[in-house]
Amino acid sequence: MSTNVGSSSTNEEESEKVVIEQRLLKLDEVFVYKIPAMKTADGHRAEDWNLATPLATCSLIVNRRDDSLCINIMAERPKANAPPGATESYLFAQSIIQVKSDQSSHKLEHWVEPVVDSSRYFAMRIRDSRTGREAFIGIGFRERNDATNFRMTMEDYVAALKREEKAQVLHQQFEQSLEHQSAEGGDGEEQPLPSMSNLSLKEGEKIHINIKGNGGSKRVTPAASNKQTPKKGLVGLRKPPPPPPDVDAVAAKAYSVENTVSNTQEKEEDEWGDFEG
Repeated sequence: MSTNVGSSSTNEEESEKVVIEQRLLKLDEVFVYKIPAMKTADGHRAEDWNLATPLATCSLIVNRRDDSLCINIMAERPKANAPPGATESYLFAQSIIQVKSDQSSHKLEHWVEPVVDSSRYFAMRIRDSRTGREAFIGIGFRERNDATNFRMTMEDYVAALKREEKAQVLHQQFEQSLEHQSAEGGDGEEQPLPSMSNLSLKEGEKIHINIKGNGGSKRVTPAASNKQTPKKGLVGLRKPPPPPPDVDAVAAKAYSVENTVSNTQEKEEDEWGDFEG
């Protein structure tokens, strides 16, 4: 996609008009057909075009120039004063589309109409810029994706025109509202600002505030406020002291230890008794 900016003027007194030209689509292959007159009111049919022998095989370029959509069919021919085999591109046919939503004769179908028996072929209205004569030619694409891109490019062009018209209407409404406001202002004098309300309390006035969830205006004493309500399941209790020892069990254990020590001493005395002098 490319954008070119040019300028044109009718005479020296008029200001130069900026013309923006934007390339929307370029397809390297398109078949051009000479088509007969439409036989029925249903529309054109590609089967009547002798599809096996196209009139020419060209390329297609779609440009937007201001509010117009230009469909250029480009062909190649031998280039003059050039080596053999050199070619140059030239304009084979052109269709200039100017869609206007408020005119039924300026719908997109007035210039490009799909055939009724295929999604890859279209009947396109062309115009000779020198004589002003108009005629229909047939164009077709080998790949279905090329035909889809061609159709979507034209639909995007129409959608863009609708958005631009809506934006222009909103802009005009905004300017009218500004003019209406300036007219209501009279001679343009600044309006005084409204005085602010005095929200301060007068002498002797009181404010009563009811807080929900506290059961009215209940006074809380300092003693009650210092109390801490224990949480459920998280009561902080100290670990209970161990139970007192059993006296009989302790005495029996001490007696057992004493007997064990006594028996050990007697055994050692018996083992070393023979060595005494």
